[in-house]
Amino acid sequence: MNMLLVDSGEDDSWIEELTRCLPDFDVRKSVDDVDPGDVTHVAMWRLPAEQLAAMANLEAICTMGAGFDHLDLDALPEVPIVRLVDPAMANDIALYVLSWVIHFQRDFDRFLTNQTAATWRGDVAPVFVHDYTVGVFGAGAIGQVVLDTCAHHGFATLGWSRSKHDRPLDQFFTDCDIVVDLVPLSAATRGVIGAAELAALGDGVLINVSRGATVDTAALLDALDGRLRAAVLDVFDVEPLPADSPLWSHDKVTVTPHIAGRSDPVTAAPIIAASIAELRSGSLPAATILR
Repeated sequence: MNMLLVDSGEDDSWIEELTRCLPDFDVRKSVDDVDPGDVTHVAMWRLPAEQLAAMANLEAICTMGAGFDHLDLDALPEVPIVRLVDPAMANDIALYVLSWVIHFQRDFDRFLTNQTAATWRGDVAPVFVHDYTVGVFGAGAIGQVVLDTCAHHGFATLGWSRSKHDRPLDQFFTDCDIVVDLVPLSAATRGVIGAAELAALGDGVLINVSRGATVDTAALLDALDGRLRAAVLDVFDVEPLPADSPLWSHDKVTVTPHIAGRSDPVTAAPIIAASIAELRSGSLPAATILR
């Protein structure tokens, strides 16, 4: 019997969906009630490397999210590791972004401020979608879904990636009302959004759904103490965000706990099952992590 161990915590929906998609597997959710030697496959967020090392018959690891920079790949067993690439997650991220784009385009932040002063409209002038530009920095596959979603609702859009752009980076920031950070983290992109980029954004808004380290946090705080209108941050240099971080209490910052793109077992389980089937047929899925 093939055994799939699922790092699902208290979420039994993962077990239910993976059992449905993998009828030939014994799907378990707790390492405590299995013999490690019986485990052939793992679906996980971040199981300890020492637990994985005890699984002598392990054939493959499937991640339950798109990101894997939280894993020490060198410490994991020498088996294929396949990350989850779920189109539904890109749509989830796009809807998260769209909700915040509308929030600022409709001036809800300013009306909330007016409410505390019992001010009816103040000097808030209407801005319509065609005059509000959403820029995606890191316009790859997920970025394109974000751009398409915003454009579908009438917003002006701009995309910028290293391989495809029509203007310098500082001009891109200048031309946007909101910049959505979706650039992948690498040595080249660590701190890539710094003082110059934030100054170019002016009184705009930064939304970060990429990785916290792509933004220079000190420069961001300086910009927020100046002209920058707001920052919506879903990712951080250290997660969970430490309780003493000034980002928690800054009145221009919204903190969400890395939930912009959620893994839905209903859509993710069939993708994980397909990856396992491909691996067992002798092929490596396209989403296999190279190391």
